[in-house]
Amino acid sequence: MKIQWQRHLYIAGYGLLALSISGCAVLDFFKSKGAQPSAGSDQELLSRADASIARKKHDEGRTHLQRLINQFPESELVPTARLYLGRSYFNERKYEEARAEYQRFLELFPQHERVDEARYYIGLSYVRQMEKTDRDQAFAKKAVAEFQALTNEFRDSQYAPDARAKIAQCRRQLADKELYIGKFYFNRGSYGAAIKRFETILKEYPGFEYEDQALYYLGESLWELEQKTAAKTTFERLISQFPDSDMALLGAKRIGVTLVQNPAKRKPAPGLFSTALATVKDTFSELKDSVMDSSIWQGLAP
Repeated sequence: MKIQWQRHLYIAGYGLLALSISGCAVLDFFKSKGAQPSAGSDQELLSRADASIARKKHDEGRTHLQRLINQFPESELVPTARLYLGRSYFNERKYEEARAEYQRFLELFPQHERVDEARYYIGLSYVRQMEKTDRDQAFAKKAVAEFQALTNEFRDSQYAPDARAKIAQCRRQLADKELYIGKFYFNRGSYGAAIKRFETILKEYPGFEYEDQALYYLGESLWELEQKTAAKTTFERLISQFPDSDMALLGAKRIGVTLVQNPAKRKPAPGLFSTALATVKDTFSELKDSVMDSSIWQGLAP
């Protein structure tokens, strides 16, 4: 009788132990379920954001990115999420918002391996907002500053070659602006103001496409102000450096010099055709930028 009673006691004990173990397992199951973030892991959020941005659903993509940043502030993917935020705005041509995000990235992660990318897109956002030659060129100046910072700090960056090309493009536009203003003053007889502009071109933008024009109008401005010696020196420099330019012919005529040009090398003064060609070049440059942006983005996507 005693043995039977002990057997029942053992069975009851094992039953209670089994219930306890299964109860803990069920409890752990629900606890683990409750610990899962409703929006998924940091990697899942980044992947969702990338997919949304690829479908041009930028607001949706940014929502996923903000959730990643807020829910996983210590995640190693936060810097990438910051870059994606900037890129989503850039793709929508919201350049001020894009710059703000890239600048935030630089402030938070100054030593990150993709700092060059952030600098590149800050500069490129300024390029995309550059005005025509007859407008303010503040964006062109800022673009040059950003691209120079990039090329100085990251000479071997994948973005460096295009950054250097953009510097040349921006400097050409800045020189164009100086020439435009210089001619404006010249045509109105404000020769002193015109001289400052032409001298700026020669000093700050050596090798400028229309440097021969800057020399010619500088010489003419000096001539009009009765500074004949300085004017003659300027015209002689023009003839020496650009002997086959139409501007050189005009300069030679002014100082009474006979100039024989090589017809095959003759450089005509810019007219309607050259203006149209410059427009085509700028359009092609923008198209190339778009293609490059797309290829870089595809290469960086997770």
